[in-house]
Amino acid sequence: MTRTRRVPLALAVLVAAAVVGVGPALAADTASVDGSSLPLVSAPQQVLAGHTSLDAGTELTVRLRSTDSSNPFLRQSTARVDDGGEFAAVFDMSNVPADTAYELTVLYDGATLAERSGTVVACDGNCTDSVPETPTATPIPGDGIVSVEQGEVAAIPVATGETGTAVFSFGSESVNYLVNASVTDGDGDGVTVLFDTANAGTDGETLSVADADDSLTVTREETELPSTLDPYSYEYRVFYGDDTDGGPDTGGTVRVEANDSTESNFDVDDDPTLGFERSVYTARQGETVRMPVTLGDAETATVSIGNPESGYEINATVRDGDGDGTVTVLFDTAAAGRRGQTLSTVSTADSLVVEPGSEVARDTRLDATEYDLTLYRGTATEDPVDIGTLSLQANGEATTGRPTATVSTGPEDAHSDPESGWLPGSNAGVLALGAGGLLALAGIGVILRPMG
Repeated sequence: MTRTRRVPLALAVLVAAAVVGVGPALAADTASVDGSSLPLVSAPQQVLAGHTSLDAGTELTVRLRSTDSSNPFLRQSTARVDDGGEFAAVFDMSNVPADTAYELTVLYDGATLAERSGTVVACDGNCTDSVPETPTATPIPGDGIVSVEQGEVAAIPVATGETGTAVFSFGSESVNYLVNASVTDGDGDGVTVLFDTANAGTDGETLSVADADDSLTVTREETELPSTLDPYSYEYRVFYGDDTDGGPDTGGTVRVEANDSTESNFDVDDDPTLGFERSVYTARQGETVRMPVTLGDAETATVSIGNPESGYEINATVRDGDGDGTVTVLFDTAAAGRRGQTLSTVSTADSLVVEPGSEVARDTRLDATEYDLTLYRGTATEDPVDIGTLSLQANGEATTGRPTATVSTGPEDAHSDPESGWLPGSNAGVLALGAGGLLALAGIGVILRPMG
């Protein structure tokens, strides 16, 4: 079957990115979505094409997020810009039902370049798209890799061009760390920038130069970090001259490798298998909801429940302490927004830390409505890896799915049933025994905030 396409010019979306602060991209970068690649069909290999003003070789993130709470999904694809400014992202939509509404977003370096709404349509034939053959993007000249262990100093060679000056930009908002500096080549042989990973994100000196004849001045204060810079491959960009107008003239990657002797509260792994066990959880008001989260080989993830529209929010970082790749999160809807332990884990080997001030205070119990579930890798809350929905129903109404908990009404209910997932609510006045022993508790000193 030939897919019905709409007129490209009528549906092309062109949005200028709003640039906040001083970062690598100061120009108003743009992107447009090619209407001929829409609508997306409930089938494998769906290609979404577009055009951008960004330089060849730039990587964009194209994200599809469901706006239909009954069919939550999140799809994300990386697309590289070719020499003609074109890009194409490929998605597997075979498990997304037809008529599911979604929001499409094109992002670069944490900034939204284009967005639009759409609806997945049914497939009644061969709906698999062909992946377009695009010219090979011209790589940024001078692309190189510098490896360094956590806590050590990376020596990064930086060319300055004919002007003898350049802006050195390390990291980005999307990786939660960014610092910019102006460098000057005093002797004509280039500049070796020293990046101290132990001082990154602290009051200590992070950037300096190896040669006394050269100089460096920080022009954008670095992002503050709560702990040692995470192991990761961080991009750096070099703009000849005194500003960051246009694309970078050269650049490369600094690969920060884990040091076994470096202590940190949580070790973050880039395993792509993070996700909620189910897309929709159903419970009644007052119940404790059991939500298994798959971490794969990663040790930590951040779980966010709610949003401003629902009148409640809470964020927490979970850690897989026993290495089984799963953390079962318990959400006590009776304690949510009030005094008591709202979130915990079943296994004593796992742990959970509620982000201080993230939980919204409430005078009454949670409303019977739907609450967003969002999962992020590590401790950041900017780039979701999975989404779901918690459907909380009024107490006394029948649930539409499998029961996930039983309401605790008082001392007579002071027991637990690990098989059913039941645990006492915060009003039971006892600590519950979950599968694997004592319930893992964290955040006893609860800090609540008003919504708004």
